[in-house]
Amino acid sequence: MSMLAGFRHSVVFRMAAGYGLLLLLSVGVVSAIFYVGTAGLLARNIDKQLSLTSRRLIQLHDHQGIAALQQEVHTLLTDDQDVNTEIYQLTAADGRQLVGNLTAWTWPVGESDARVERHVRRLGRDTLARLLIHRFPDGAVLVVGRDLQDQRDLERMILTALAAGGLIALVLAAGGALLFRAQLQRQLQAIHRTTSEVAAGQLDRRIAVGRSRDEFAVVANDVNRMLDEIERLMDTARNVSNAIAHDLRTPLGRIRAALEDALRSQHPLDRLQGSAQYAIDEIDTLITLFDKLLQIAEAESGLRRQRFDVLPLREVVGDIVELYQPAAENEGMNLSLSIDGEPTVSADRDLLASIMANLLDNALKYAGHGASVQVAVRGNQDHVHIEVTDNGPGIPPHAIERATERFFRLDASRHLRGNGLGLSIVAAVVALHHGTLALEDARPGLRVVIALPRS
Repeated sequence: MSMLAGFRHSVVFRMAAGYGLLLLLSVGVVSAIFYVGTAGLLARNIDKQLSLTSRRLIQLHDHQGIAALQQEVHTLLTDDQDVNTEIYQLTAADGRQLVGNLTAWTWPVGESDARVERHVRRLGRDTLARLLIHRFPDGAVLVVGRDLQDQRDLERMILTALAAGGLIALVLAAGGALLFRAQLQRQLQAIHRTTSEVAAGQLDRRIAVGRSRDEFAVVANDVNRMLDEIERLMDTARNVSNAIAHDLRTPLGRIRAALEDALRSQHPLDRLQGSAQYAIDEIDTLITLFDKLLQIAEAESGLRRQRFDVLPLREVVGDIVELYQPAAENEGMNLSLSIDGEPTVSADRDLLASIMANLLDNALKYAGHGASVQVAVRGNQDHVHIEVTDNGPGIPPHAIERATERFFRLDASRHLRGNGLGLSIVAAVVALHHGTLALEDARPGLRVVIALPRS
């Protein structure tokens, strides 16, 4: 009972059963059409022959009389043609049989020129016949017919053949349904086994695809890509958690040490104000860290797309470059801007300003004193490219691919204040705008290229 219930609730079983029923229905429809077409064709041919023969005999009677008709019927009965199927009967007005091969039959009263099927006795044998009956004005009756026994035998043979074919189709449908079910189950079990192993914590498991290119292979590839992304996100989350713990532990430790030092001092009230201000500054750093994480999460969620407007990049990028110009001059750096034409993009003004600020902040922080930072905006038919290039130390080639990971920092830059979220924010915002981000070696320095679709 439980097995039956399992089959009933199995989509594989329902698909296989549906496949089998569809095959049987198709065979039944084709068989019915074939049978009806064959039997109908035979019946139409018989009716056509009866009509032609009857018309010819009636014309003979009309032109030459009953004697000529009687002689013609006798000739037809003795010409050794259609001996097993032909039926002719000519009866006089008084009911006498003039000529014919029916030994027992009853002519329906009132019917003339009508096609009927009757059980008759022909040459001493009972049979079913199709008859065309004509009554002449003088009372004579002409019957032209065909014995249907051969046709009925042929129809039974056709029905027997169709029944045998239907039985074979039933067996083939059952076998095909079982084969179809086995193939589906094998593919689905592979997917189920892999997803179960992943759910159990084995994130490196993948569905074997092989050389197949069917729909299951497409699904398997999609699931594998999803699992790759899940594994990457899990690794990222693990790294982010470790980085957050490290970045929180350090400032919290400094805050705790400063407060303990103030309490141990001989003049705690004098030291308290400075320690409190130090603690506030460190807490502000932590708040900034969480604000950046929230900004990345908001960008990755796509919630800000409803605030997109058509923005002129000359205005947005120009304002940010002008804002950072004093900071660059204080560091002895040369900050320049070049814009071709009047490019526009569909974007969120605040997010676009944020990524420009992050790029310029990184460039001024890491390029070094006296470096040169160039900002260029140019476009083509489909995209607008924003480039920020510096001639500082840049990023080693082996670390460029990881530069957009959260909290990733080079060992050489860990002494500088920061948290390694700047390029992560840039990557998330660019992805939100359906753009692309590329980090290139400027030799020397780093070139950041952002491509955004034109508005």
